[in-house]
Amino acid sequence: MLSTQSNPSQFPGRPAALRSADSVAFEEVWEASRDRIAVPLRSAIDLRRVAEFARWFAIIEPDLETPALPFRLVGSGFFEFFGHDLTGLDYLTLVDPAIRQLAYDSVVACLTQPCGLWQATPATTADRSSLICEYTILPISKGGSRADQIVVYVNFGKPDTGIPVVDRVEHSTVWHWLDIGHGVPRIDLGAFAGA
Repeated sequence: MLSTQSNPSQFPGRPAALRSADSVAFEEVWEASRDRIAVPLRSAIDLRRVAEFARWFAIIEPDLETPALPFRLVGSGFFEFFGHDLTGLDYLTLVDPAIRQLAYDSVVACLTQPCGLWQATPATTADRSSLICEYTILPISKGGSRADQIVVYVNFGKPDTGIPVVDRVEHSTVWHWLDIGHGVPRIDLGAFAGA
C-alpha cells in the first residue's frame, strides 16, 4: 500500500501514485512468501513465482558498520544494463554522490521499520541519454526474525532499441514508502529529487 508521501513530479505518462502492474505483481509474490511474519525469509521466496522477475531482480545486504549496499544476488538483466556483473559491488558507487547517504539511510529504514519503497528513477546511459527506471524495494531476512536484506525489482519498460548501458543512477523523481503493516519511516524523500 502506498504511503501518502510523494513529490508532485510525475512518472512519465502516468499519475505519480500509480505503480506498474509488474511492480504490484512483484509485491504480491513477496507478500505470498511472508506467511504471517513481518518479512519473508529469503528461503521462503517461491522461485517459481519470482521467475518472471528474475532477470531484473537483485538482493542487497546493507553493511550496517559502514555505509555500503553490496549486491548479493543479481539477475542477468543487470549485466546487460550496467555492462558488467554487479555481484559484490556496492550499489552506492552507481548513484549520484549527492544522494548516496540518503539512499543508504532509506534502505536501512526499510529494514529498521519493515516497509517497502517504490520509486521512479532516471539513469544516465553511456550515450548520455536518460532512461526512467521503476524500483520496487522490499525487506527480507536471511534466516532470522529481523529484516537484514532487501529485494529489488527494476522495471524500465520495453526499450525499442535494446537495453542501454547505464553509467549512473540519478535522483528519483517520484517515490512512495510501501506500508506492509508496520507504518512508514519519517525520512524526507524529497532529497531524492533534489528538493
